[in-house]
Amino acid sequence: MKRLKALFANTAFNIMLIFVLTGIVFWLTIRGQSDQIFTMLRTADLRWILIIILLTILERIMLGFKLMTECRQSYPKYTLSQGVVNAYVAGLFNNITPSASGGQFMQVLTFRRQGIPVTSSIGVLWLDFIVYQTTMILFVLVLILLKFNYFYTNYSQFFLIVIFGFIVSSAVIVFLWAVVKSPKLYTWITTKGIDIGCRLHLIKDKQKTLDNVNQQLERFSKEVVVLRTHKKMVLICAVEDLLRLLLYYSIPFFCAKALHVEVGMDMFLDIVALSSFVTMVNAFMPMPGSSGGTEATFVLMFSTIFSRVDASSIMILWRVMTFYLTLLFGSIVYAYSKMQKAVVFDDEVLARTYSDKALQEYEQEFEKEMQ
Repeated sequence: MKRLKALFANTAFNIMLIFVLTGIVFWLTIRGQSDQIFTMLRTADLRWILIIILLTILERIMLGFKLMTECRQSYPKYTLSQGVVNAYVAGLFNNITPSASGGQFMQVLTFRRQGIPVTSSIGVLWLDFIVYQTTMILFVLVLILLKFNYFYTNYSQFFLIVIFGFIVSSAVIVFLWAVVKSPKLYTWITTKGIDIGCRLHLIKDKQKTLDNVNQQLERFSKEVVVLRTHKKMVLICAVEDLLRLLLYYSIPFFCAKALHVEVGMDMFLDIVALSSFVTMVNAFMPMPGSSGGTEATFVLMFSTIFSRVDASSIMILWRVMTFYLTLLFGSIVYAYSKMQKAVVFDDEVLARTYSDKALQEYEQEFEKEMQ
């Protein structure tokens, strides 16, 4: 088990796994219709391709703006370019680690290089998570309510999976809000709830689990105070997340345009809804970048409004633009960030510029703390 865990922690293995799984799904997708799909891809409108590339870059810039807005509450000199670097690092490591587990860890290290202490960066990421998760849940809930009758009537076998995915995605943030608001629920979780987990052998170390729950709830509670005292900032971040979600979920629409598939604005909401539903289902996929499952789910769902050939072609272009392009740009940005002189904080919290060797020592110490 330890060897398997170490294997999935290996970046090179995860990248290879991404390409292998994607290759298998791509082969299964184009099998028997490769000529039609390749013809569509070869004749794609380059103007729409350029627009899609710009949209994916804009999505990262918007996330960078949000991170900058959150950081500037305590660090007014934090820049948009630093936020964009952090956004691309998050995208890169979310995509190459199982269940997107490495994104936030690398964001903390990136914040540290940019002069934001670990405790502050963890607070920023918690705030970012709360605002994004709450906005995403409300956004998808609206889409589900608007399209419920249509999708449930015509595609109930898929839609029930989407509903389940939505419930799972909502559970964490709803649970955190409920525990913070209800002392009785907190008491039950930290006593009977953990005891039940131990009896069912779901929890191995009772004290460690209790400490972790208390730590996470303490951090969440601190950010709730920030939410209450910085309502204007929170509103700006929520609107930014809403626009970013709308932009990201609409990319399949522009991919269809690029491939000369007939789509009108009457189909826009359906495509946005389906794209969000793919994200809901992907919450269950532990593979790096949800590779394999994402492609299959996309084709399965979008085949309900497009032909199989059109859905497969759109999926390939969409995946290249939103996933592999992010990997490429993220790798370049990450390499660039590693070459920059880093700012870290000493015991007196005074900013100093350190050499890469000194920073590596800081990072190694931090990694030990995180383990």
